[in-house]
Amino acid sequence: MRPFMVFFGVLAMISSSAAKDKFEASQFVQQHLNSIGSAEARAAVKDCVAQGPVQFEVVNRGALTYDGPAVLVSQGDDLATQFKFPPTVYRTEWFVSNGKKTSVAQVFPGRWSEFGTFVRTHNEILTEGLWGGTLSTAWALSHLDERHAKLKDRGMKKVDGVDLQRIDYFPKKNSDLEIQIYFEPNTYHHVMTVYQLTVTAPQGFTPSESAGMQNQVYRLEERFGDFATVDNLTLPTHWKITFSHGAADVGNVDQYDVREIKIRHNIAVDPKNFEVK
Repeated sequence: MRPFMVFFGVLAMISSSAAKDKFEASQFVQQHLNSIGSAEARAAVKDCVAQGPVQFEVVNRGALTYDGPAVLVSQGDDLATQFKFPPTVYRTEWFVSNGKKTSVAQVFPGRWSEFGTFVRTHNEILTEGLWGGTLSTAWALSHLDERHAKLKDRGMKKVDGVDLQRIDYFPKKNSDLEIQIYFEPNTYHHVMTVYQLTVTAPQGFTPSESAGMQNQVYRLEERFGDFATVDNLTLPTHWKITFSHGAADVGNVDQYDVREIKIRHNIAVDPKNFEVK
């Protein structure tokens, strides 16, 4: 009889520990959402338009930069983003999601950018509401229960010398991306999301061929800063996106820097913005 009592005692301890972990994750999310604004202030927002100038730079190819307007429009689970550049050199990055399906515009007929191809292939970045962070009404942590995603605490991590709380995000549908979300420990502000994928180098026909193969690393990083209060919500007005791809020592690095973002809420956004084509 005693062994069974011990077993059930251990089981109860495990169940209690699991419940505690779940409660702590839920509590963390609530503290984060409260850092944005009260439940009433958040519920009052039906749509959001965030606009600002964007500068595109190919970081590791000299002073190659393009300037244009950027906009992130969202309504519920729907979101659309456009970065517009001179058509003769880049044209436009345009991502759309209705929460289930997505579309990514071609930068030239029949051709997507490396950045667009990455987002198109891994469209959970859009459908999970991760893209744009708290600038979007579709923000993942505002809809965690609906999407049945899981969070795992990875503890404090140093990022550029600053301590940030890292939480890993696991969509209900399996993803080959490692999705890391970072928060300021004192304010609970969301300040960075990292999406990372490593493609293992194939084996060559000979040992010398194999030695010349390198893993391909893809890393998309969104950083958020310069927080300001708009309609009783504390939101970032600086959104910096860095996309690196290729072998670790020779990869390309593209950067999109959106500053001085102007935020407007409840302006009756046209549903055509979210048409998936």
